[in-house]
Amino acid sequence: MKLPEKVTKLKAYDPITGSYAVRLDANESYFDLPAVLKSKLADRLEQIDLNRYPDSAATEVVNAFAAFYGISPDCVTAGNGSDEIITLLLTCFLEKGARLVTVSPDFSMYAFYAKLAELEVVTVEKEENLQIDMNKLIAACQKADAVVFSNPCNPTSLGIPRAEIIRLIESAPDCLIIADEAYMDFWDESVLDLVTKYDNLIVLRTCSKAIGLAAARMGFAVMDPYKTGLLRAAKSPYNCDAVSQMICSTVLRETSLLNNCRDEIIVQTQRLYTALTDLARQYPELIDTVYAPRTNFVFVKTAYAKEIYEAMLKAGIAVRCFPHGLRICAGTRREHTLLLSELENILQPK
Repeated sequence: MKLPEKVTKLKAYDPITGSYAVRLDANESYFDLPAVLKSKLADRLEQIDLNRYPDSAATEVVNAFAAFYGISPDCVTAGNGSDEIITLLLTCFLEKGARLVTVSPDFSMYAFYAKLAELEVVTVEKEENLQIDMNKLIAACQKADAVVFSNPCNPTSLGIPRAEIIRLIESAPDCLIIADEAYMDFWDESVLDLVTKYDNLIVLRTCSKAIGLAAARMGFAVMDPYKTGLLRAAKSPYNCDAVSQMICSTVLRETSLLNNCRDEIIVQTQRLYTALTDLARQYPELIDTVYAPRTNFVFVKTAYAKEIYEAMLKAGIAVRCFPHGLRICAGTRREHTLLLSELENILQPK
């Protein structure tokens, strides 16, 4: 039996596996839930009929998400992580052969899912400073059916100001603008409030980053009510399990806790950025640039990314390696101390 080439040439996503003393590779929150909240979740778990299918509309978690961000639940669709939603949008809102614009570097899974959907992918390369030339992006979108990008960006940690996103939306009214705001909780340039003003705008959010629920796999698409109805019809009936719905809806109501954790993560990210910038000054021949982050991680541009990455792994410290840089997630003070000590040891002339 012959299978399609789009499947036979696939390579599985390859996250770092194994046990490491410091894990700063996956952009997760370093805050676990407090014991009192875990106890509350355990009590609620006992109330779930595990022999029954979950709420297909994910009503409770959609309402909790909408309340947390101050938007209408009529504009929200819940998904099994943002990945499911991205796949749905590319396969259901675009036809085979449609033109999708991506930018590079950016989240690699956009192009991956686009190829499975048999879309034509057009990539706009970022500038030397890793910023997007918005004029180039607008020109590409005027000849495309959709564009998808992360803002702030994974892996560069940089962001596109709200005014520039609005310029893109208004300059390409026939292009579907999919803005993945997975890290926007750490910045303040969201366009989440504009989904009912612009019918070509879709905003993605997640519980995996600032909300600290990467294990629960819950993402959200926010758009006007008409397209929301279409996406809800296109998704599988029971795409979000009852346990994840319960966990996320409960945690999303803990506004003070979430805001405090977010603020502390921002502080720790800035401390990490400052420390890495100091190292870059000490070793300019090894570290090219440390970019000021708008996320919960810092991107370090270096021609020695692979060598540094492998040395860090041997020392029990996991970060994410890219061809010309390292993405280092903010962690606890202890984790930063271990990271920076080992990094300086690696950079010192032998």
